[in-house]
Amino acid sequence: MNIEDPSSLFNVQKRYLHDRLKEITSIGGLFALVLDKQTEALLLRLFSKDALLRIVTTIEQIDAPRKLQSFLSAIYFLEPSVYNLNCISADVKVKRYKMGHALFIPFTQWDTEQIRYFQSSKFLGNPDTMRYFGGDGSTATYIQASMFPLESRVFLTNHIPYNSMPVYYNDNCSEMVLPQIRKAAKAIVNAIIVAEEYPLIRFYASPKATHQAARLPELIADEVQRQLDDYLRANTDYPPKSALEKQRAILLITDRSMDLFAPLLHEFSYQAMAMDIVQSLERERIYKYQAENEKGEQQEMTSDLDAEDDELWTSLRHMHIIEASEVIINRINDLIKNNPMMVDRSKAKTSSDLMYVVAHLHGFDEERRQVTLHKTLIDEILDINAKRKLAEFAADFEQTCCAEGTSFEGIHNKKLHEDLIVLLAREDLHVNDKMRLVLIYGLYRGGLCESDFVKLAKFIGVKNTQIVSLVSRCFYNLYKLDFPIVKKTPKDKKVDRQFFHTINNEGTYNTSRFAPGLKRVLYNAAKYELDEDWFPYFRDKPIAEDVPKGNGLNAGLDKNNSIRNPRVKASWAPSASRHGASHKSSKNKQRIFCYVAGGVTYSEMRSAYELSQALDKDFYLGSETVLKPRDFLIGLQDIDQVKQPDSLEIPLYDEITRPRTRAPSYLFDVPKPPSQPSTTANSRPVSSTHSHTSKPSAPSNMSSSGLGSSSPNPELPPDVIGKNTPSHYQKRTSQYTTDLSGENRTSEKKPSRLRRLFK
Repeated sequence: MNIEDPSSLFNVQKRYLHDRLKEITSIGGLFALVLDKQTEALLLRLFSKDALLRIVTTIEQIDAPRKLQSFLSAIYFLEPSVYNLNCISADVKVKRYKMGHALFIPFTQWDTEQIRYFQSSKFLGNPDTMRYFGGDGSTATYIQASMFPLESRVFLTNHIPYNSMPVYYNDNCSEMVLPQIRKAAKAIVNAIIVAEEYPLIRFYASPKATHQAARLPELIADEVQRQLDDYLRANTDYPPKSALEKQRAILLITDRSMDLFAPLLHEFSYQAMAMDIVQSLERERIYKYQAENEKGEQQEMTSDLDAEDDELWTSLRHMHIIEASEVIINRINDLIKNNPMMVDRSKAKTSSDLMYVVAHLHGFDEERRQVTLHKTLIDEILDINAKRKLAEFAADFEQTCCAEGTSFEGIHNKKLHEDLIVLLAREDLHVNDKMRLVLIYGLYRGGLCESDFVKLAKFIGVKNTQIVSLVSRCFYNLYKLDFPIVKKTPKDKKVDRQFFHTINNEGTYNTSRFAPGLKRVLYNAAKYELDEDWFPYFRDKPIAEDVPKGNGLNAGLDKNNSIRNPRVKASWAPSASRHGASHKSSKNKQRIFCYVAGGVTYSEMRSAYELSQALDKDFYLGSETVLKPRDFLIGLQDIDQVKQPDSLEIPLYDEITRPRTRAPSYLFDVPKPPSQPSTTANSRPVSSTHSHTSKPSAPSNMSSSGLGSSSPNPELPPDVIGKNTPSHYQKRTSQYTTDLSGENRTSEKKPSRLRRLFK
């Protein structure tokens, strides 16, 4: 991660977790840090193991066999599931540790089973457990650790990402919608709280939406507001004074239906191309390659390209692939030039010669590894591009479709349908490429009749027996994302959709004219120029002091409503040298959070970095997963009515239907205790000079409504449930709260401005 960027999600979350751990260890003594799989993945994403072992003595997994270590105190950093609570109870019973401290990920008011169990005699109501946690349970507290930082400005809801399209858009997965919404809200609230913000909340609500999931962004906004309110009630000193002294943050919640072009287009930035067309990265997110070592031997190497501390990767990933290739060549030349063990540079005539020279350099091990990796990968991307002629058809067809049929030269192409037939007939294009072209053309045309899709499917290259299935299970399912692309007859009207993406013909490559709709929406949100009919505020609205003067919509848009790129040819990634100037003011910058339910694309991720640099604000983007084009096509098939939850790889389904509860029997075994270690050798005493010596707070930072609620979620009143729309996507009885608790929230009841949108 970039340690120079204080606003990085890595650093924001790391500081928060570090301070909470030190709050406990500052009392002195030796500690065992006990984790589950989720919290272990999070900590090891943020800290090296050595860094953690400078805070605690040992790191252990909650359900792994563990020795009796009565000279250690335990710090349980866990999700408070019934399974984890039972594992803790086993530790209490066998007296595995001297005492316990708990940092639990907060409950929501919907976690009725876990809350009931937590408070029962089987856990905290047990006198032995109460004594174990400070005598009165006071050492059991809560911690925000539900988001998983993927990049400095991107976070996910889980350390194991999964395609959430079937969760939100497949009717057969309706039981997972609300649990997934709550999981998303917990991650969003985590990001907000560790950033010490209290944002205005807005959500995408198309006035023209007809699909069942039209209220999805609103439901997430509702749950985020509810969880934030619970946190504020339990923590009266939040938000901190620093949040009140600067421009109020904004949270925008949208979903995949807002922009259907973005997950289909071929992107030509380094990161997006690598994850799209290199098969091992596209399917496994692991890059496998051959590299020559100093002995001249070929070695099998792998990389997952997720190292935020790889400065070369973070500086290259958002560049156009041509620029990235030029930069890596210059970097190699500099590396060779600066090597004191210089070999004969005159022999390096080709790219392969350069790599041979690099392989035989002495020293520079890490830099040599980085340039070898990226030079090899960039060359492979360029080779694939040349073989499949991706840049050619992307420039001439995909970008033109997105520009309403207008080419880079400003000429309207009236023969795009003929161009499509030619492209589909080519043998060098993959089936997935052709499916994307057909869908992009269908979006441009506002839909095609079913017979046209069948004809086009024959050109794609699938078997005749698969054509009907392809049309019905992939193309047709776009109606579930509010775009009924398959028309019954040619006479049916074209789909009338508002597109938010922009086309820029100036200072860019002809393959990169398209900017995703999310970029324009976030830009306008930061300028307070979003249409409230499409993006209403959930509850609070900005006061006059929040809205900057003289920042109208046209300030950053050209005459074609395209967001101008301040640098030529898409050199978007900020370099390390540009961070220093903004350090002093980083805490005073306005922060814009955005969550895209259903998956976020690489072009949208890049937009967060572009906007942060262009507007001098901090933009953060969250989702359940990064949606590669292949994932989107699979998602369209997985939302089909023939797909059942048990046939889909959705971890949430297993959590709901097959939860683990019983602790492993071996945790109750009583091995012989180890001898007391010497205080002068082989121990890691924690410094007692830490300035913070206050006792950890009691578990009061979870609201009474969260811990006290034990009633299951009742259904909405029958009068607001339609015949076809699932209950979780039905209209609320109040504008500002989705009242699923059965309580009468009269204090927040106001006339609904949105009633007409959710018929």
